[in-house]
Amino acid sequence: MLIYFCVSAAILLTLLAALEDVRRFTISNWIPGALIALWLVYAPFSGLGWQGAGLNLLTGLGVLALMMALWMPGWLGGGDAKLIAALALWFGWPSVLTFLLLAMICGGLLAAILLLLRRFAPALPMSPARLAASPLAQGAPVPYGVAIAGGMLWTLPHSPLMAAFGS
Repeated sequence: MLIYFCVSAAILLTLLAALEDVRRFTISNWIPGALIALWLVYAPFSGLGWQGAGLNLLTGLGVLALMMALWMPGWLGGGDAKLIAALALWFGWPSVLTFLLLAMICGGLLAAILLLLRRFAPALPMSPARLAASPLAQGAPVPYGVAIAGGMLWTLPHSPLMAAFGS
């Protein structure tokens, strides 16, 4: 029962991060923090054992280092970097590779869709102020939290996390 709650809450928190990124172009620090705290509750009951939990922890830290290297030159937002690292903790090695690949594919699709929609955005029945504050505005940042959530949802059915959730 606790495993179901933790995994469900992790999914909801990730979707909340995506929604917040669309609305405000930022992901609050409490969301990755809550994901990490939930993983600490989940891990002892998941069957990972000490070695598996340690490997997941190292995976999360390694991904955090990689994401911070992408954040420093401005290629990725700080909230996105922390969200990806927190989810890497959940997926562990080697499932994190699938998650990262699928999140990148979702990011490319999201960027392509936004570029297309931005061409037609001025014709939408939307006030100029509302359009300027949306992801459809020319030059607006890409809310990559959506791609991260898409990668998480796409990876979930094929991950050991789902096996633990289904058992």
